[in-house]
Amino acid sequence: MSAPRAWAQLAEVGSLGALRAMNLCYRLVGRRAATALLAPIAAYYTVRHRRVREASRAYLEALAATPAGGAALGHAPGRRDVYRHVHEFAVQIFDRMVSWGGAFDRIELEKEDGRLLLGLRAAQRGGILVGAHLGSFDLLRLVAAQYDVRVNVLMYTAHAPAINAFFERLDPRSRLRVLPIDESAASTALAVRHCIERGEFVGILADRVPPAASARTAEVPFLGRPAPFPTTAFEMTALLGCPLVLSLGVRLGDARYRSVAELLYEGGRVSRAEREALARALLERYVARLEAWCGRAPYQWFNFYDYWPAAAAPAALRGPASPSTSVPCAPRRT
Repeated sequence: MSAPRAWAQLAEVGSLGALRAMNLCYRLVGRRAATALLAPIAAYYTVRHRRVREASRAYLEALAATPAGGAALGHAPGRRDVYRHVHEFAVQIFDRMVSWGGAFDRIELEKEDGRLLLGLRAAQRGGILVGAHLGSFDLLRLVAAQYDVRVNVLMYTAHAPAINAFFERLDPRSRLRVLPIDESAASTALAVRHCIERGEFVGILADRVPPAASARTAEVPFLGRPAPFPTTAFEMTALLGCPLVLSLGVRLGDARYRSVAELLYEGGRVSRAEREALARALLERYVARLEAWCGRAPYQWFNFYDYWPAAAAPAALRGPASPSTSVPCAPRRT
């Protein structure tokens, strides 16, 4: 079993009972009492799962070795930082539960980057929203509702119909639906193309290698060491010539989040010969922005497994981007 899949199953099993308890407590006594349960839950989870501790420390140490990460942490990471990292994960799982329960009024969302999505919507242009397990990607549902845009989340799942039915029961006016990633790359690309042609957005998480054996990956330096990343979002962008937007939901405080939307690619068709270089350039730009946001939200990176395996780099998109490839985008932020 792959490390990402094993971690996902561990997180699901470990949090299910806790979510049920918190959900009941939240409904009975409110947010303050319910969130008080998170401290012992996070402490138990930290002590119980050695691999989680090791993965957290490896990430925090890699982050601390970077200028931005070292400044954000302010010290060499230790056991308290690992606990804080796991506790932050528990808080955001709790907020996911609140948002899934329809209590959007309990989550405050700062929409500093909303003009980008509104501009694309006004121009009737769809695009790809590329996210990560950094902060809460689930806030896309709230963003879609507030901006009145249709967002289709691309997932490796056989349960897309059931998930869509769940969202519809939760909110009949929901602007979010799940698209399953088909084994046929052509079928998936066609579904994404139809969404974008309708002026809709397609959300893809691009920081975790998917379970499908046929998934294409590439190694890119992340926090100083090569790490594998899936290439689907970037290859589709190069193929379709659509805008590519980094989309994150970063927690600022209790029930306060910032909706991040940064333009990585304005869109534009390139020749078949240029697509691979363009996809590689976009992947590298995405990873660079992930590093920057890890420095700004150091405890909100939620990949608790060995993120830097010693395996050899895959062949797909292994080489550097072509120097001749010009990739127009908005100015980078720090």
